[in-house]
Amino acid sequence: MKGTIVSTAALGVIAAVLYSQSPSGAAHVIVDASQRFQSMDGFGVNFNGTYFRDSQKPMIDMLIDDLGATNFRLDPYGLTNWEATNDDADPKHMNWEYYNDRYSIPAFEAAWAAGRYLNSRGLKPFIALSGTAPEWMLDTKPLTPEPARTRVKDLGKPYHLNAAMYEEFAEEVVSMAVYARTKARINFEYFGPLNETDCYPNEGPRIDPSEAPTVLNAISHRLRQEGLGDVRLVVAEQCNLENNYVGPILDSHELMRQVGVFAFHSYGNRSLTPHIDRLNRTDYAASVRIWLTEYGDLDDLDRTAANEWMNFSLTASRRALRAINEGASAALYWDAYDNYHEHYPRMTYYGLVENADHMYSPKKRYYAAKQLYHFVQPGARRVASSSDSDSLLISSFYDGARDAVILVGVKQGGPNQVEFRLNGLERAPGAWELYQTTRVLNCTRSDTIIPNNGVARIELPDEAVFTLVGKVRGSAKE
Repeated sequence: MKGTIVSTAALGVIAAVLYSQSPSGAAHVIVDASQRFQSMDGFGVNFNGTYFRDSQKPMIDMLIDDLGATNFRLDPYGLTNWEATNDDADPKHMNWEYYNDRYSIPAFEAAWAAGRYLNSRGLKPFIALSGTAPEWMLDTKPLTPEPARTRVKDLGKPYHLNAAMYEEFAEEVVSMAVYARTKARINFEYFGPLNETDCYPNEGPRIDPSEAPTVLNAISHRLRQEGLGDVRLVVAEQCNLENNYVGPILDSHELMRQVGVFAFHSYGNRSLTPHIDRLNRTDYAASVRIWLTEYGDLDDLDRTAANEWMNFSLTASRRALRAINEGASAALYWDAYDNYHEHYPRMTYYGLVENADHMYSPKKRYYAAKQLYHFVQPGARRVASSSDSDSLLISSFYDGARDAVILVGVKQGGPNQVEFRLNGLERAPGAWELYQTTRVLNCTRSDTIIPNNGVARIELPDEAVFTLVGKVRGSAKE
């Protein structure tokens, strides 16, 4: 990441020189397509599968075909306490009479149907778990009466997953993965067994950073024992970016054999850079991805147009672009649609899509996300870019498959005229298509810009999420 910082600073100097004679008051952006960074794995949504029904299929189709979502983080239950009593007191043996019964209840059956529908659309859902663990696995609750099985309780750690229960917990969550793959017939590659264990008890059981490798190793070993060694783990799904889960996990070389993604959640202004730097100092940097698996905003009960625009559209979009500029290769909005969440528990309104008696319609935040999701496709590479205005945040990409350059930006204040210069390509786009989401527009193509001496000039309102798409001039793919 140090190289990225130097490159951005250098671009800022170049911008100052190039635009010293430009009209006063304009903001300036330099894009250098020769400096390429991470390839994008795609964008998507968190999806509560518990309430899936046929009437949601058109909504899923819209999320895929119109929004451009390719990554669905599918939570099949909303809690991890379905093993309400121990299946058979032997963590090395899965009692399938017990588990088959649990995984065939309506909530799970709905989630399996959602996963199969995503498969039918050519997508592999990312299976993720959340919510509190069974009480009998926690420090603060009594153990199921089994005199031969004792544990040390630490009442100073509320909602803490007891160390003596790691194998039992691994058995529970892996049994669900086994059922999803072999009996529900869901084709999936990524599995996130833990969620926000630093935001207990609602989001997940308390597991501290130093404990995470031991718990995850138990899960990894059990996955391999049950024939799911091809499944890639997504860890640690932390909500507090000040915590360091990444370091201890990186130190567990056996565990890292199965880790595919380091995942983070962002509803504030903290940077992913310290965690990405930890990864980049290791040999795993080339094989392990960074995903922002939750972002958006938290004040969902304020359903005013002002909150919808300022926080769920503008601010949320800035969080996604900032994470991408820091090195994330995927971003997933929380949440796909308004629904009841078991681990809150209440009706929630975080969705990109409004749910009114199972009639689904996009919100303003949907169109803000579309400015990124629809135009930046999996495989596009982030390229260097810089802005001389603090009110203008830009992420830039080169899509080799389409031979196109895509710029996605969030503007909040500052000059309304913005000038773009593209460097680093032998052939430059002959025209740029401008799309905007504003207080009035919903991801609408608003202009075609013809560059003048390599500079594209656009006019933007005071606040906007916008996208510029330029097909390279003379390309056979144009």
